[in-house]
Amino acid sequence: MRVYRFRQWRFHICPATFYPDVRFCCREKTEAVDLLTYWRLNERPFEPTWDTRFFFEGREHDEALSRLGFLVSEQSMLLGMLTGEVGCGKTLTRAVFTDHLATDRFCVVTQENSSFRFNDLLELVLRAVDGEPPSRRRGKLARYDSFLKIIERLAAEKRHLVLIFDEAQEMSPATLNELKQLTNLNRAGKSLLTVILVGQPELRERVARLPAINQRISLRFHLHPLSRAEAGDYLRHRLKAAGHPSGDLFPPDAVDRAYEASQGVPRELNRIAKLALEFAWVQEYPEVNSIAVDAVVRDLRQHQNLPQA
Repeated sequence: MRVYRFRQWRFHICPATFYPDVRFCCREKTEAVDLLTYWRLNERPFEPTWDTRFFFEGREHDEALSRLGFLVSEQSMLLGMLTGEVGCGKTLTRAVFTDHLATDRFCVVTQENSSFRFNDLLELVLRAVDGEPPSRRRGKLARYDSFLKIIERLAAEKRHLVLIFDEAQEMSPATLNELKQLTNLNRAGKSLLTVILVGQPELRERVARLPAINQRISLRFHLHPLSRAEAGDYLRHRLKAAGHPSGDLFPPDAVDRAYEASQGVPRELNRIAKLALEFAWVQEYPEVNSIAVDAVVRDLRQHQNLPQA
């Protein structure tokens, strides 16, 4: 058993079982070059954040943005639903969408956790819009009355209320049924608000079992993983957003290996690319080649939950 140094950490590993063909260990260097300097980056490109600068507008994501934009601009479509597999970029797409809505035309409230009861969700929406303490709204009727006053005020200001509930697959059937009541609020053929449900595929199944709300969803879209052709552009875009001059660090064969292992899911692609970037830095490769990607993929499959391609 040896002690290896990797960046600022020290840990014990057994070389015989940790990448048997390619050592993932940092040699002791008298003049070490940090990862960002080595790759000519200003920041790390594949971190699991919702930074909209790293948003890649692929075919699926562009279509999702277009449909959501149409939904809120019509102001008569009541309910919309955006679904997608885990890690396909629903939350980041939603963040980009809300960033592009003009504040003089829309009032947007996003609820990140939708597992609460309807009364609690309504209270959270009220706090986000008017900031009043909940002590002034005791009881369901008081909350509903406050909500009516808010949307009437927004309508007078010619602003449309957009309510977005993320992780909506966590909503109970009772909450979904009560939520639909809000879509009854309209004036002169225009709805006073638009509700958007964002969630994992099981949200579609849950909604399908509730005809009263299923029939009110005027627009729905399901995000799929990236295509093989988009994977290279995706990696290049994130590298350039992080400061690399060209974004060309992954050659085509390395992109293909990463795509096959991730199955095009952006979150998995990020995870592989992040580790491969560090692996290639440690090994002092001139680019993040297929050797680095293969080593990372083997380790993830052995020790974590990366699916077999």
